[in-house]
Amino acid sequence: MNDKIDFIVTWVDGNDEAWRKRKAAFAPTGSEELIGVNRYRDWGLMRYWFRGVEKFAPWVNKVFFVTCGQIPSWLNTEHPKLKLVSHEEYMPASALPTFNSNSIEMCFNRIESLAERFVLFNDDMFLIDYVEPTLFFRDGLPCDFAALDTIIPNGEFWHVIVNDMILINQNFSKRKCLRENWGKWYSLKDVRSMRRTLLLSHPWKEFSGMRDFHLALPYLKSEFEAMWERFPDRLNATVHHRFRSNEDVNHWLIRYWRLASGQFHPLSQRYGIFEGISTEKNINKIDDLISGQKRKEICINDSYHGDEFEKVQRRLQKAFESILPEPSSFEKIGR
Repeated sequence: MNDKIDFIVTWVDGNDEAWRKRKAAFAPTGSEELIGVNRYRDWGLMRYWFRGVEKFAPWVNKVFFVTCGQIPSWLNTEHPKLKLVSHEEYMPASALPTFNSNSIEMCFNRIESLAERFVLFNDDMFLIDYVEPTLFFRDGLPCDFAALDTIIPNGEFWHVIVNDMILINQNFSKRKCLRENWGKWYSLKDVRSMRRTLLLSHPWKEFSGMRDFHLALPYLKSEFEAMWERFPDRLNATVHHRFRSNEDVNHWLIRYWRLASGQFHPLSQRYGIFEGISTEKNINKIDDLISGQKRKEICINDSYHGDEFEKVQRRLQKAFESILPEPSSFEKIGR
């Protein structure tokens, strides 16, 4: 079996004036949650993403850097492990330009030379301590954490999750799933997830939702291909939404499908943590998590609406500098 593992990371420079003009030309009248500045703002932290990969996952085969054609000035584009991928290389021309992460991610199986096994990162997900390949794949299966959840809609993004779960409940029985894969859903490797599943196992016949933790996710390329075979019209519609839409599905549909079918290796989600940049207390916690390397991975969600963006940005950069002070070989010398 091919044991290569690739990483994919998506990035956009929302500060690029040419990109902003193009976005404005296509932008519909819509919700700030779906098309607002927080969806695209660049915090100047991508070099630390690459430093983390080189230091904490040196075993990675290739890094696929997916953008609309933007390239950071400091990026060493000649690095032997780096593959630059623009949207037009793997997405239909009729869907471009796109500003919809759901659209961009659903076509990843079409990226040329991508390994069967890959890990999908967003640009706000950072490795901050060493990880083994077995954190992501084991016994030929993606590693994942299974726990039931309830959908509590408090924003427009939740439409996407509902859309995903409708397809899951149309194709799976929750009771059969839990009965046939009880050792994965009630795993002692993650007591908190087991407790949540026990609490939500009854009385509903259908899945009320599945727990998400907003961390980098391992996938098989064949999982994407199978989903395109099952739901070609639904996925194609998502791909052709230039901005996030209430009608979208996303790559979590693929994750939910493998959880419902039992095609995963269970692990604890405590290796990583999700934190939003909002209050001063949150920023202090994020600083402490990074500088103290208290997890192996952190997702820093942009929920900041204050008026001290540059100050907060410098604090985050300083925290990353404390654990990743040396430039990686993915950076140009002197940049």
